[in-house]
Amino acid sequence: ELTHRRPLSVAIMHPALRIVLALLLVLLGAREAEAQSSSDPLADSCLATSATAMPWPLRLVVPEAYSAGYAIRDLVRSKAFAETAHRLAPEQRMDLLLSAAMRYAAGDVPTGLFAATFGVMEHEAIPVRFFGGKIDLPLTTETHQEFERRVSALPAHLYHTAEPDRDKLQHFFASAWLKSVLGMEWLVSLAGEMVEYGEDLLLVGGFVDPRDLHANHDGLRFARAVESSLNPFLPPSSSLTP
Repeated sequence: ELTHRRPLSVAIMHPALRIVLALLLVLLGAREAEAQSSSDPLADSCLATSATAMPWPLRLVVPEAYSAGYAIRDLVRSKAFAETAHRLAPEQRMDLLLSAAMRYAAGDVPTGLFAATFGVMEHEAIPVRFFGGKIDLPLTTETHQEFERRVSALPAHLYHTAEPDRDKLQHFFASAWLKSVLGMEWLVSLAGEMVEYGEDLLLVGGFVDPRDLHANHDGLRFARAVESSLNPFLPPSSSLTP
């Protein structure tokens, strides 16, 4: 009588050894994918400049997300980024920014999205109404020259409007980050609307901008795409809508 026999190498392998072998194969695959994803010269520049983005003692106490955010700011101000960015379309520049943030964060989605948000904030200060006058609340520790150099490198026409729309990046990434942290899409949408109406009420020159809300919704769309694809390196420009 003929019987089907497994190869000897499989038959004699202990179940525990099979599990170990499977884990090794998974780890090797992950290492290979990581090596492939780390070939971006912009990411290499981010890693190289991160050591100078924040003094060493502070990096011991500052959360990793903030350290990553300072690294992205330092990257955007860099000569290497300026030389690369001026040749790219706004959408491609957006993709490179998040790619660098995600690589710095080793693919951790909340950390990478927070770093991207922090890195592209284009308000140096916000003018808050105060008893008939105003108080400028600073939003950055950069010098004015550093701030101007960084903001000038951000894509100015992400939605291809006649007027500059650099602030749409922070709306997009902030919404995506909140979705990755809170999970509840309705709560993120509510937070975005509250920010807009808060600007209208509390800030000098503030108003409800439908374009900001549009960018917020695109950011939510991107967060959903990342969740469903399990790919932290998904290009954010794929979620932009007209």
